Amino acid sequence: MEQKMKPANILVIDDDLGVRESLKMILKEKYSISATSNIEEALNSLNNIKPEMIFLDIKMPRANGLDFLKQMRSANSTIPIIMITAFPSTQTTITALRNGAFDYIIKPFQPSEILAVTEKALNHHLELSEKDRLVENLRTAVQQNFFSTAEALLLAIDAKDSYTAGHSKRVSQLFALVSEELGINKSRIEVLRYGAFLHDIGKIGVGDVVLAKPSFLTNDEFVIMKRHSEIGYKILEPIDFLKECLPIVRHHHEWYNGNGYPDGLKGPEIPFEASILSIVDAYDALTTDRHYHKKYSHQKACEIIREGICIQFVPDLTEKILTIIDRYRELCSRNEDGEKS
Repeated sequence: MEQKMKPANILVIDDDLGVRESLKMILKEKYSISATSNIEEALNSLNNIKPEMIFLDIKMPRANGLDFLKQMRSANSTIPIIMITAFPSTQTTITALRNGAFDYIIKPFQPSEILAVTEKALNHHLELSEKDRLVENLRTAVQQNFFSTAEALLLAIDAKDSYTAGHSKRVSQLFALVSEELGINKSRIEVLRYGAFLHDIGKIGVGDVVLAKPSFLTNDEFVIMKRHSEIGYKILEPIDFLKECLPIVRHHHEWYNGNGYPDGLKGPEIPFEASILSIVDAYDALTTDRHYHKKYSHQKACEIIREGICIQFVPDLTEKILTIIDRYRELCSRNEDGEKS
């Protein structure tokens, strides 16, 4: 059985009851019509109505239709807006079109004129929506391909340092969990976790001898190792959708007292999310087997991190994050016990 297409939603904004009713009568056979007499009501109803096009009066008692038009365009809305005017002038129409109006009609209008401009506007909106969908699909494909390539790079590092790739995934997951608990916006976390996942990507530029050395590094070797945050920054810098991630990739080894790298930032100079990543990064490093030490227990790792408060780590933030990790571990432990029983 063929599914019936849902009629397009059209919003009419006009203080003249006669105009609103006329447009309803002309369009109701083919479309779903909502109407309001003022801008304030229209703004309040936008989320519920979700119109696919709008008829908008230019001059109304309490608000100017051109202001509403500018507001919609500043919000990057692609909804086609047809301006309605009883007193056309060249300047008015030019201003409306320059500010993003799709077209305009003059009162009094003919039904055929309304139907024609409506069909034209809706077809335009459909084309834009289809283009947006294709662009979004392309963007998603590019991102997926990029992260497949990035993961392959991390696996290449893993071949030199068996610690790094698993570390990157764990840090990314823990960073997202901690950030959400700290109240960071979910959509921002979704972007920043890419940076957390790729924070060690610069180690691809560090030699095998330094990266996989089974003992503590010499001063010269440590200078080489410290370059990885800048190398990672330079690798990711040209990628537009990772711009927000760059500060945490570059600055996750800065110290609260200014003795970190690469820029020696101190205290509040360090980006907030980079401070989060530095604590999560250190926690995972301490609780994982490494070339130069066996993994520490959760309690010992927290003790070591606390010893670094006001030296390496931000005071209040560190305690909050360790509390979150404590809570998370307890929850995981209960879930595991539940599964066993």
